[in-house]
Amino acid sequence: MTITKKAELLTAVFLAIAGAILLINLFGHMQFNIEALQFRVTAQINEKGYTEVEIPPLGTVRAHTHTAPLSVSLRLENIDLELIQQLLSNTSGRDEVIEQGKTVLRQVAAIFAVKLLALAALGGALGVFLTRKGSLKKYITGSMAGMLLAGALLATAYYTYNISAFRNPQYSGALRAAPWMVSLAQETFGKIETLSDNLEVIATNLNQLYERVDNLRPLGETTGELKVLHISDLHNNPAGMDFVLRMADLFDADMIIDTGDISDFGTPLETLLLEQLNHIDIPYFFIAGNHDSPAIINKMDQIPNVTVVNGLVEKNGLFFYGMSDPSSAGNTVTPPDLSTIPRLTRQLIDRIDQIAPQVDIALLHNDKMARSLAGHVPVILFGHNHRMAITQQEGSILINAGTSGAAGLRGLQTTQIPYSVVLLHFLPDERGQKRLVAADAISVSNQEQGFTLNRKRFDVREKLAP
Repeated sequence: MTITKKAELLTAVFLAIAGAILLINLFGHMQFNIEALQFRVTAQINEKGYTEVEIPPLGTVRAHTHTAPLSVSLRLENIDLELIQQLLSNTSGRDEVIEQGKTVLRQVAAIFAVKLLALAALGGALGVFLTRKGSLKKYITGSMAGMLLAGALLATAYYTYNISAFRNPQYSGALRAAPWMVSLAQETFGKIETLSDNLEVIATNLNQLYERVDNLRPLGETTGELKVLHISDLHNNPAGMDFVLRMADLFDADMIIDTGDISDFGTPLETLLLEQLNHIDIPYFFIAGNHDSPAIINKMDQIPNVTVVNGLVEKNGLFFYGMSDPSSAGNTVTPPDLSTIPRLTRQLIDRIDQIAPQVDIALLHNDKMARSLAGHVPVILFGHNHRMAITQQEGSILINAGTSGAAGLRGLQTTQIPYSVVLLHFLPDERGQKRLVAADAISVSNQEQGFTLNRKRFDVREKLAP
């Protein structure tokens, strides 16, 4: 073989390999379903040798699982929530679902390997075509070179694959908290049922104390009284959700106002917790917090008796104006930049001033925005910083419900963050307009210390500062 022919052969093989790599990197992907979950698997030829699992919008988990310069990415594309609820409720069929999942994965791996080999063969032939000196023999040689490359990579990845590498993975995005989440799952999920029972006992005892407080310090004429339970920042805590619903029932609340962060990451999967709200039989007003998302808002909007407040709403003679946290419009959990709060507050004040009837209650999530609204609305309800407080400023009553979920599932690991709600009492004034006359700040510190109840009364004659 002459030097020229050897050079042509080497060039053809090089271009064949390059063509194989190109087609695999461009088209080396496929979609598949495992019951309620839809995935997309992708292969890329590079120097990494990682397996990566991507769960939007939470982030990725990856581990160095093999030595071959081939990275494999598995992305969760979609979740059928109705189907996954059926699977979770059918405890007898869970083992069968797991086995079916394993079978599907094996089948997908085989089909995907065949697809990669086919892409490599086609890419090899494409590389030969680019030499402009192709013949049938060269095309076959190019295809074989591409398939040998892909086969060698797949074989090396298979025989060196170490699934135990995921015991010490790398995290990115919100999943950087994954070690904490795994520890939480192992150490505290078993406490939920016990904690819910204890909170129910506390709520019952609190109701007895509450009746005594009412007898000792009556609010006066109760005709026309309206009770509003203000909650905030549940953060996916099922014990907190049970506690809130129990409190609303025991205190005979006429409505519930939730000022946001009912979820932690705003993912579609988190909407499963919201199913508990299907059982409420009183109005539930909700504005989204920075931890919520369009998926959470959409789910809340579909639940009977739940109203997602975006603007002016009237109920029982009271006018509410609600504004969701700007971050809830996307899938990030970052609160608004501090520099934007004055601008957002001015826009909100302009909207409220343009409304013909006076706004009785403003619903916000961010505490800084809420305080900036003082002097423009009689009552301002908010949350966000997990610090329960009732204050008066420039004629406005500012009420922060704290965190009704004890800062979320972290509350199952610590006794430092209390469960808190505020019960608001409205009575008609001499003109028949309902005014806030008292607020009961209710805080459950932990299972051992019990609870506190502080009532603050307000003079209905107080007016906003000019």
